[in-house]
Amino acid sequence: MTDQNQAAAPASSAIPYPTSGQSWYLVFVLMIFYVFSFIDRQIISLLIGPIKRDLGISDTQIGLLSGFSFALFYCLLGIPIGWLADRKNRKAIIAVGVIVWSLMASLCGMAKTFGQLFLARVGVGVGEAALSPPAYSMITDAFPREKLGRAFSIYNLGIAIGSGIALLVGGLVVGAVTGEGKTFTLPLIGEIRAWQFVFIVTGAPGLLLPLLLLTVREPARRGLIKAEPNADAPADIPLREVVRFMIKSGHFYSLHFIALALFAMLGYAVGAWLPEVIHRTYDVPPSDVGKVLGISVLSVNVAGILFFGRLCDKLTAKGHTDAPIIVCFIVAILIVITSTVPSFMPNVTLAYVAMCIAGFPFHGYVAMGPMAVNQVTPNQMRAQVSAVYLFVNAFLGIGVGPALVPLISDYILKDPSQIRWALAIVVFGAGTLAAILLWFERKPFRARMAAAAQWQ
Repeated sequence: MTDQNQAAAPASSAIPYPTSGQSWYLVFVLMIFYVFSFIDRQIISLLIGPIKRDLGISDTQIGLLSGFSFALFYCLLGIPIGWLADRKNRKAIIAVGVIVWSLMASLCGMAKTFGQLFLARVGVGVGEAALSPPAYSMITDAFPREKLGRAFSIYNLGIAIGSGIALLVGGLVVGAVTGEGKTFTLPLIGEIRAWQFVFIVTGAPGLLLPLLLLTVREPARRGLIKAEPNADAPADIPLREVVRFMIKSGHFYSLHFIALALFAMLGYAVGAWLPEVIHRTYDVPPSDVGKVLGISVLSVNVAGILFFGRLCDKLTAKGHTDAPIIVCFIVAILIVITSTVPSFMPNVTLAYVAMCIAGFPFHGYVAMGPMAVNQVTPNQMRAQVSAVYLFVNAFLGIGVGPALVPLISDYILKDPSQIRWALAIVVFGAGTLAAILLWFERKPFRARMAAAAQWQ
């Protein structure tokens, strides 16, 4: 690395950081929320058959329930919620969001029509939009820069743990309670179908989660832009100024948002299609693939997130101000190399081994992306800019990733049996392009880090 990497770090604030115990406890509580959010977000993928049977809906309608209904307001409401989080109590915003998504996840279990289930899934997206933007802001305020890699990694373990539980434990629950004609009778609710029961029992516990926020302290805001150079009070920044700031810093934000959205696109593509690809290639049941994948995500992927967070902190301690971008670049190269090969192994055993190896770097970027955004964004803008980041991420990830694989298979390769090649094309193309963008992003990120040193 060159001396350019040694740009000035943000000036230390006179405001003391919370104690180490308080900071890590905050991250742990937020991570638990993230776990529950991913369980509620993904459990529907295990209930497709029973829902189609009982509601009499099509695959297209299932697709709307799985992705579009959730992503629509998750994307759109994230920005106004971010505006609130930059001004109001972030704990309170998260608490309201958790209650909303848990309540709406439970209401999914009371839906009797497609329209009712669609609206309930919209509500899940609305609630979950209130979690990450304020959580990112709080974590950034709670830790010095040399510990942010580990802190963001632990929070983002929620992605891997929540996904793994939805695949593994969720599948076991679904297998135990679902079945044609099977019903349950609940107090005040009455008779419901088995798939409705699954929604209720996975959503209802989340209503108690906000009580955990009573045990944590909201960290003092730091990295505030002052109204005037010598002013005592921080500036109250209107939305138009946030837009201007992002445009002025567009060289960094555009490269970073698109690069990380490409990660999300290939991630959702793999999540949606890898079990089916392994099934078609090696003629094994998708349920078996799900069990192996669930165990792998809960172990190997979790280890990878922690490893790359630690690597980021080590690079930061050595003076590399672009450490999160370097880590993302390394992860992109590793994903291109490892995630394209599982379905091309000579037998299913080796395919499973390759799948587990690919899991180690697969989520290595999830902490680095938002961490980089929050490091170079003033406190009064962090949640709003994070919401824009999540908007682009979800749009390309949820909106494009799962649909791109069958489009390539059906309309370019014109052979559904070759879907493994379609998945490999998406992973290789998106991962390679992300690596290129990240390489060119390093210089503008270092410039933004130098500018951040002047905020205080």
